[in-house]
Parts: sequence; structure tokens; C-alpha cells
Amino acid sequence: MILKIWAKTEDFLMGLLAMMALALICFEVGTRYFFPRYLPDWGSEFVIYFVVWGIFLGGSSLVEEGRHVRADIVIRMFSHSTQRTLEIINCLAGILFCGVVFWFAADVVNFAYTMDERSESSILFPLYLYYLGMPIGFGLMVIRYIMRLYRYLFMFDPETMVITDDDLVRDK
Repeated sequence: MILKIWAKTEDFLMGLLAMMALALICFEVGTRYFFPRYLPDWGSEFVIYFVVWGIFLGGSSLVEEGRHVRADIVIRMFSHSTQRTLEIINCLAGILFCGVVFWFAADVVNFAYTMDERSESSILFPLYLYYLGMPIGFGLMVIRYIMRLYRYLFMFDPETMVITDDDLVRDK
């Protein structure tokens, strides 16, 4: 139940961020052509903020669906037990990598907050809020990798958890 709410919340937030970025781009294009003197200097800045936050939130759902970085074309050639072992190694590598990025990104957020770093536009947006997307995104990915690792260690089902040719068709 909680996992479904989590997934729906991520999907909603990614969609909302994408819609806000698209709306702001459309507003900027219209303003640039019809009312150029009213064009805000912060519009493209916020488009970048929305897109980057959406991308970092999207990493978590990619891990959950098993669609994050991995060599499926090679992995599918192995037996079920070898695939399981490779997925466990993949999860451990993902936990390690995302954990390290989370740690250093949290330092960047803390530094930006401490220094009261702000954007150069007229809105003077606090940049620690922008940087916060990275530790949140990678923290969520660590949690998803841990959940995935647990499933591969203790709840492995070869019928649903191995990579087949059908998965390759799905990804096209």
C-alpha cells in the first residue's frame, strides 16, 4: 500500500514538474514574441530547476521497475541463477554508488545553505533548494535498490524476475 502511494506520488510530481516546465517555456516563447519587454529573467532558470528535479525523482521509479542502468542484452543470455547473482551485484553497486553521490550531494546542499547561495536572476532563488533534488533523488534510489536487493535475496521468483526476450520488446 505504501509502495503504491510512493510510486503514485513520484509519478504525480514528475508529471507536475514536466507540466510546469512546459507551461513556463510556452509562456516565455509567447512573451518573447509578443511582449518582449515583460519577459522575466528567471523563466529559463526555473525550467531547468523543474526538469532537473523531475529527472532525479524519475531515477527511483526506474530502479523499482528494473529499467535503470544495466546490461540487459548480456544478462539475459545467462541462466536464472546467474542472472540472480548479477542482479544482486548490480543492486550492491547501485547502493554503493547512489549512497556516495547522496553523501556528497548532501554536503553541497549544506554548503549552499550555509553560504546562502542564491541564483543570479532577479528572484534570487536559494540554490540549496535546487541542489536538494540530487540527494533526495539518490536517497530514494538507495532505498529502492535496498528493496530490490531484498527481493532478489529472499523472494526470488524466476518466473517474474529474470530478463527475457519479452523485456527487450517491452523496452522498444
